[in-house]
Amino acid sequence: MNAELITIGDELLYGHTLDTNAAFIGMKLAEAGIDLLYHTSVGDQADTILTALGNAMNRVDIILVTGGLGPTHDDITKKTLCKFFKRQLVFHEGVLKDLMKRYSDLGMAMPAVNQNQALLPQGAKFIENKIGSALGMVFEENDKILVAMPGVPAEMKSMLIESVLPMLKQRGPRTFIIQKTIRTIGIMEAAIFEKVSGLIEENSQIKIAFLPGYKGVDIRFTVKSSSEEKARQAIDDLVGKFQSRIGKYIFGFDDDELPAVIGGLLKERKLTLSVAESCTGGLIGKLLTDVPGSSEYFLGGIIAYANKIKTNVLNVPEDTISDHGAVSAQTAVAMAKGVRALTDSAIGLSITGIAGPTGGTESKPVGLTYIGLCDSQDTIVEEFRYGTDRERNRVRAAYSALNLVRKRLLNLA
Repeated sequence: MNAELITIGDELLYGHTLDTNAAFIGMKLAEAGIDLLYHTSVGDQADTILTALGNAMNRVDIILVTGGLGPTHDDITKKTLCKFFKRQLVFHEGVLKDLMKRYSDLGMAMPAVNQNQALLPQGAKFIENKIGSALGMVFEENDKILVAMPGVPAEMKSMLIESVLPMLKQRGPRTFIIQKTIRTIGIMEAAIFEKVSGLIEENSQIKIAFLPGYKGVDIRFTVKSSSEEKARQAIDDLVGKFQSRIGKYIFGFDDDELPAVIGGLLKERKLTLSVAESCTGGLIGKLLTDVPGSSEYFLGGIIAYANKIKTNVLNVPEDTISDHGAVSAQTAVAMAKGVRALTDSAIGLSITGIAGPTGGTESKPVGLTYIGLCDSQDTIVEEFRYGTDRERNRVRAAYSALNLVRKRLLNLA
């Protein structure tokens, strides 16, 4: 089975609303073994919607439509579907009574415009909306199926998972689309490719996609098969070969996130961590405390943005800053030692840099960053040079700092 997604709304085209629905639907269709071949976004104009519907009906088996099912004048999807399928809108008294009861149960009067939600296309099947007021609709014609769902993400997700996917899975023989993602950090996309290029040529039946970002590079493997067991085995075999070549850069798989991985390593070793942050302004602490249960291993941090906080709170010697500068390897080392001593943690982590876009010099350009780590055995420091984008530099620096902890805990060079 193959499918097309049509997302409707001017707000999507103008960039006012991020189309998170498309990513969710694509992921869930793949899990169900349905190939999403096309994704079309159109505005709230009947003629463009009709063109998109016609194209989809000519090239795929399943069409999913989201958006434009509300009760107001700009919600034209329902009327346009009626025109496309040559149907009439029919009033459903039961639907109206259910809507009125829902509002009554909430202690609210139903707006008169919501009566439009009871006008539904003749001959269509309807899908219950457990969260909102717009019902989903199913049209079947010429061995094709079209499902229209609301654009509100929570309503769409509920409808898709509970009703739409179970219905689609019953329509024909199932193809298994199996995916697995390797998550790496500390290595560039081109460097990964050099190390694994031979493996890619040997396994052309498995699609491999490199997905670089400034937090790291993900490598996604995809295989389609009539046998789930064979598909999973093929991916697992190839992933194992990738691990043998780039294993020290792999921090996790699929939905793993680096802060949670760090937390797991610290808990296993019964170690605690504290941080001293300058250029990242508390971002490392936020990433660590985003993980539930992080109080078991994360003691806290100091945002030592001003030099007097570095000297007065972290006990960084004044001559270290005067001789080498606030952004220097020496200051990063002193900050890591200082926060470890202040909090009595097993590991002290520090970061100082020039986030930009201003403040750089010829000898210390924007993006220059030093990350220090102090534990019971040693104190180490690493230098990084990023770009000129402030927010990107802060995120990259925070993840580089977490990766330094990972490497230290796993004894990676």
